Amino acid sequence: MTTRSKNEQGNLLHANDFKKMILGANYFFEREKERINALNVFPVPDGDTGTNMSMTLKAAVEGSLSYKGQSIGELSEIVASRALLGARGNSGVILSQILRGIAHGLRKKDHISTAELSRAFQYGVVYAYKAVSKPVEGTILTVSREMARGIRSAAKKGENLYDSLEEAVRSGKEALARTTDMLPALKEAGVVDAGGLGLLVFFEGCLYAMKKSFNDMLNHRKDLAVDPVGTIDTTAGTAESHLEPFDLEYPYCTEFIVKNENGKFDKLEILLSPHGDSLLVADYNKVAKVHIHTASPGLVLQIGQKFGTIHDIKIDNMIDQHRGTVTRNKPVDENKFIMSSVIPHQKGEAGLISVSFGEGFREIFLSLGADEIVYGGQTMNPNVEDLLKAVENLPQQKAIILPNNRNIIMVAEQVKALTEKNVEVLKTRTLPEGLAALIAFNPMLTIEVNMENMLQSIEEVKTGLITYATRDTTVKGVKIKAGQFLGLNGDKIISAGQNLHNLAIELVSDIVDEENDIITVFYGQDVSNREAGELIKAINIKYPDHEVEPQYGGQPIYYYIFSVE
Repeated sequence: MTTRSKNEQGNLLHANDFKKMILGANYFFEREKERINALNVFPVPDGDTGTNMSMTLKAAVEGSLSYKGQSIGELSEIVASRALLGARGNSGVILSQILRGIAHGLRKKDHISTAELSRAFQYGVVYAYKAVSKPVEGTILTVSREMARGIRSAAKKGENLYDSLEEAVRSGKEALARTTDMLPALKEAGVVDAGGLGLLVFFEGCLYAMKKSFNDMLNHRKDLAVDPVGTIDTTAGTAESHLEPFDLEYPYCTEFIVKNENGKFDKLEILLSPHGDSLLVADYNKVAKVHIHTASPGLVLQIGQKFGTIHDIKIDNMIDQHRGTVTRNKPVDENKFIMSSVIPHQKGEAGLISVSFGEGFREIFLSLGADEIVYGGQTMNPNVEDLLKAVENLPQQKAIILPNNRNIIMVAEQVKALTEKNVEVLKTRTLPEGLAALIAFNPMLTIEVNMENMLQSIEEVKTGLITYATRDTTVKGVKIKAGQFLGLNGDKIISAGQNLHNLAIELVSDIVDEENDIITVFYGQDVSNREAGELIKAINIKYPDHEVEPQYGGQPIYYYIFSVE
């Protein structure tokens, strides 16, 4: 193997260097993602910026580990492609687009100089801005632009790769600090932009991996030059973050590190693969990091021990995570108000794909004509590949995707460029909007006419949500304590309190006006049939002239979802 000189190491970036940077960024994200999640401006269980970016990055890591060549251009294309397929949430999509732009700038290159890296970074910023229909300053976009300016300035001065990356990080930190004053919501919450912090963590991981040994990086705990989170208590709230989507067959997210002196881990992945899914084995210089979803974490650890000593063991029950720790664990009555039968529907020229969560909602969407259901929603954002597979499963050559969550819309938009089918994304932001769109769909009409009719139907629906607060804060004058119930009219928090029933009545009163005549109440998995019945009775008394419909949604996170038409 050719040995590179110290000068060359500091001025040329090769494929192995790029791979190490991606691995470094991934490990930094594993350690910092909860701090990023804690910056969520709204104190509600969310798609969590840190988790979405981390899952996107894991997909990129899988791509990098599959590449055995020596071309940085080829490697960057694989990394960008896998990141796009694994992208979750708006922040994940933007990160994937930055990587895609960088890959565009590195095309057909075996290795690159500082100046070439700088130009590739400029492409990354351009691709990120293009991915957002209405770019907003004070976000990850601002931080990415200023980081690009930093590395460009360093490149013009003739700085080497290390110093140029340090200048990019320094510029990014200054930009991140300014985001608090650039957006009113950030200023009121007293935080910086979560996506911007995530991008900084990414590049600090890249820089650290280049300058430190891999073992040092694994032992790293907190080497950031500043603490962007400030005095925020990242443990506030009584609900844990929901880290990963789960399969009931493999409910335990298991992670650990294996160390041995010979550095041989060739058969580790082969032996682990029959015992779960979402397997990732990243090895470098006598250390391997293992991630797997499994039903038998003990067996997985035993297999790992065959290859060396085990360290940093982490096992999470993802079912418990998704139920959340703020749950009243009440027994669910068998007698639910639920549409349990799926009615066959005539197929039109376009197939319908709906994102949904909760057994009740799934049955309702299918009964109204959805062809494919992609599991996901708040805290459980599906990735691009999930939606792409659903599109490819359709017999039709045209498809309409209903994201039913504002944080999934951008993810759904990415599918268009990845399939030969004609895909339209109807920007439904809530489950009630998705249901209204399905009701308006007519298989006898063209996709263009259906899109117009469905868009009009969602404009006639108002959504109310009851969830819980994840931390103490004040949002537009509403004082909130961690663990309280929260009432949201659309995306606006109108009240917080300890009494679920009273809060639900207050929320319905805020939403319903004289033009409405239908109130549908979808109750979640943590609400008993008796409680739902009491609420329905109270709403009927308050609104005797309205049609009040109870439905079992079975959704986690939200105790009640109200649809008002």
